[in-house]
Amino acid sequence: MTFNGALARQYRRTEYTSLKRGLEILSHLQEAGSLRIAELAQQLDLPLSTAYRYVTVLRANGYLIEINGYIVPSDRLAERGGEADHLVQYSRPVLRRLREVTQLTAVLAVRIHSAAVCLDVAFAHPKHKISFQRGKVRPLYAGASALPLLAFAPVGPRRSVLDGAMRQYTAQTPTPDELEAALAEVQRDGYAVSHGHLTPGAVGVGIPVFVDGRCLCSLSLVGSPGAMQQVEELVSELESGANELVARLPSGATEDVWLQPDAESESDGEEVDRGY
Repeated sequence: MTFNGALARQYRRTEYTSLKRGLEILSHLQEAGSLRIAELAQQLDLPLSTAYRYVTVLRANGYLIEINGYIVPSDRLAERGGEADHLVQYSRPVLRRLREVTQLTAVLAVRIHSAAVCLDVAFAHPKHKISFQRGKVRPLYAGASALPLLAFAPVGPRRSVLDGAMRQYTAQTPTPDELEAALAEVQRDGYAVSHGHLTPGAVGVGIPVFVDGRCLCSLSLVGSPGAMQQVEELVSELESGANELVARLPSGATEDVWLQPDAESESDGEEVDRGY
């Protein structure tokens, strides 16, 4: 055995071990939903420095995201097909119509475990900058885009958010007690209204979009208090948008356009509380 040959074999073994460990981390997080790095290291019996190193690499390559100190799998593991048949493409005409009719910014968001991810935005005007933009990750407990996703999430992920730490982004960000009441209202009314939950002065109205009994995504409208119309009128426009979006989706292919990472557990009998 030559020195170079032994070195190459050692390199391949190291590479295989690293790949295997990275896959174990992703698999564990898929099942757990969200964990702090210290919890991940403890549960997988890894040195904390090793866990940090792997999480850093996986985050840099788009497989993990961090929100409020918790690591969750990204939507990269959940995408199906090319851009042409992605949910974003089906929703884009809907967002544009909502923007034109209401003169407000229209937002499409999905839930990934315990986080809300913005898939697309149709801005009311070029200077309207909101914190929730394409690709941005936000907590599920604040904002009209996120609250419908949390209110109609399965019991497990919803409980995880309610029992977890909640950062106060503004003085209007819901507290745990306020969040419980807000979710009950969303379940009862079918829509959420937020006033400065994430950005002072921003007002939002959002609704869930259901496909085959599951909350697939949310549609919301965001603007300043002075630009907002009557909430009932905005909810009516959003409901028309939701119906249009569902009609645009290909029959029998809903999970191909957006498959949530915990879809298997939901379909395996976990209770999905729609509040009805």
